[in-house]
Amino acid sequence: MKIMLDNNVWSYLGDERAGERFTALAHSLGHRVVTPPSVLLEVLDHPLSDRRAAIVEAITTATDERLRSEADRESAEVISEVRRLHPEWMRAVPDTGREATWRTYWTKRFWREAAKHHDRLHDAEPARRTARTVQFLVDNQKEQRERWREANFDLRDLSQITFSPSDETTAEQQAGWAPGERIAAWRPYNQEVYWRAFATGRRSVLTHEDTTYADWVGARVDLRAMCASREAFNRFWLYEVEPAYMPRNWIRWAADTVQADMKVTNGNPIDVQHASYLPDCEVFLTADKNFLRVLDRIAQQAPVSIGRAHRVAPAAHDGIVKAIEATLRTL
Repeated sequence: MKIMLDNNVWSYLGDERAGERFTALAHSLGHRVVTPPSVLLEVLDHPLSDRRAAIVEAITTATDERLRSEADRESAEVISEVRRLHPEWMRAVPDTGREATWRTYWTKRFWREAAKHHDRLHDAEPARRTARTVQFLVDNQKEQRERWREANFDLRDLSQITFSPSDETTAEQQAGWAPGERIAAWRPYNQEVYWRAFATGRRSVLTHEDTTYADWVGARVDLRAMCASREAFNRFWLYEVEPAYMPRNWIRWAADTVQADMKVTNGNPIDVQHASYLPDCEVFLTADKNFLRVLDRIAQQAPVSIGRAHRVAPAAHDGIVKAIEATLRTL
């Protein structure tokens, strides 16, 4: 069984220098430990160098499988749906070289750099840009929560959350939208996320903005062709794609939405990243009760079977390894 650990569980393991004991436990129970780069990125944000080093050591030594980045996997879903629905948007010659370089970085080089130069990565400018992005996402989520509360949205049943164009919806955003029709909210959410991402990719030469999604999707999809008609682009997202074929993109929307039903914190954006990896594991261990509630609601309503979250309670046991063992033996 594949198990994934939240950053808070890794922090306990690092503090107790228990990485090797945890590895021995996991393997004795027949489990493999999978870790996404988002968890390692969160660790690199830890302010204390000595504790950060201990946590990084625990992660790098106890992980059996280093997962591809969430942008890589989410973009792969988009590429697959483009290939299925609009093969005319595919590039005649995919840029597999750059794709391989990025994938190698996130599954190999990044891990080596974290193990040897965690202080350098902690102080790097990209990390500071990430902090600014996190604050923007948190502020946006707070505004969204207020709008949903004013509209009396019930965020418990995700299937019932639908949108129709409002006075704030631009003519471009409405293109291809059948008049008066309500659409499952994850669809216009992703429509706007990717339109903005691809627009960023087109203007980044001048603005130097982050182009992650444009780069990944653009390695195999002709973004000019895909974005040539806003109506066709919108209909792709609003009516054509299937959630079962892009569960990670659905999960990202779901996590962002469910979080707005609870206390909004600066940890929310990184938790959304972690949630997108639930299809990569059977079990996700966390010490965060609120995050557990978010993941439970998502798993109950996800379009595909995904890993289930379980809480680890170190205070109730003699150390973190015993707490993890107690949780795993109940599965």
